[in-house]
Amino acid sequence: MRVGVRMISGPDTERVRLDEILKSLFNVSKKVLIQMMNSLFEENYDTDNAEVTFENNEFISDEYDIIRGDLFLKVVSKEKPCHYHIELQTKNDSTMVLRMFEYGFSKAKELAKYDESNEMVIYIPKQRVIFIEQNNSIENELKMRLVFPNEQEIIYIVPVVKYWNYDSKKIINNRMYPLLPLQIFKLRYKMAGIERRGVNTKPELEKALLEAKEIAQSVARESKVLYDQGEINGDDLHRILLAIANLFEYLNDKYGNNEKLNEEVFIMTKTLYDHVVEERSLKKGKLEGKLEGKLEGKLEGKLEVAKNLILLGLDMEKIIEVTGLPREYIEKLFN
Repeated sequence: MRVGVRMISGPDTERVRLDEILKSLFNVSKKVLIQMMNSLFEENYDTDNAEVTFENNEFISDEYDIIRGDLFLKVVSKEKPCHYHIELQTKNDSTMVLRMFEYGFSKAKELAKYDESNEMVIYIPKQRVIFIEQNNSIENELKMRLVFPNEQEIIYIVPVVKYWNYDSKKIINNRMYPLLPLQIFKLRYKMAGIERRGVNTKPELEKALLEAKEIAQSVARESKVLYDQGEINGDDLHRILLAIANLFEYLNDKYGNNEKLNEEVFIMTKTLYDHVVEERSLKKGKLEGKLEGKLEGKLEGKLEVAKNLILLGLDMEKIIEVTGLPREYIEKLFN
């Protein structure tokens, strides 16, 4: 396990780095991903019988610009497909609802098809916006009224997930395990407020970073418990621990630049994952030992059969045929 690529410079590079970290949280096992989808969208998919795939998230506008959403997924259950769209946002603005409509309509055009009456039907995916940072102006839904020329009106609604209202316990209870690392990121709101004051802020920022480190350690331990309980697998744990280290590093680079803290968090997450690797090796060794023991037991049984056949007077070729043992084994028994 290694910490992600360090930031080079500039706000665009910083934003891309953060986007990649956030999106990596969804690259988990099918079971864990479907459980989170069930919680986010209030669904009830069976993790054994449903299949989930990531879909295209880039679309070309009429002006040949690239429209890029965060995550588009398709879940198929009982041969019925359903499409979903998730946006992860750190901040809100007045255009967010327009962007969600644009993303959803772009996907709908991609999925458009004709029904039995030869009428075109477009399917807007089920959508959610996850706002990470605290903002009391954000409502529970994004709303927009669509007014058509014939005076028909449709209220377009996108439900909102206010992540800052979730502590790690609530996330675990809702089986939204991949979102655990974002507990660290909630402190960015606090750090940004300290930095904006601009005077004698270094001690406060250092204190906030130590708080972020404690949260990183706590979330990492909780993730290891989920692994021990069989709720997530080793690869899921690896991705979660990697996101914890990367998100802490992101905050530290932006507000503290304390290399020692980066190293401490990295060592902590690596140590936890190394224990998992060690456990896997031990289990593999035990399994191989049991298999080897069974094979040895099987061999001993065949040798005993061969001895009895010799006493009964069967010739060597017949005993080799019956037992399947190599010739040299039977020759030693005859000698």
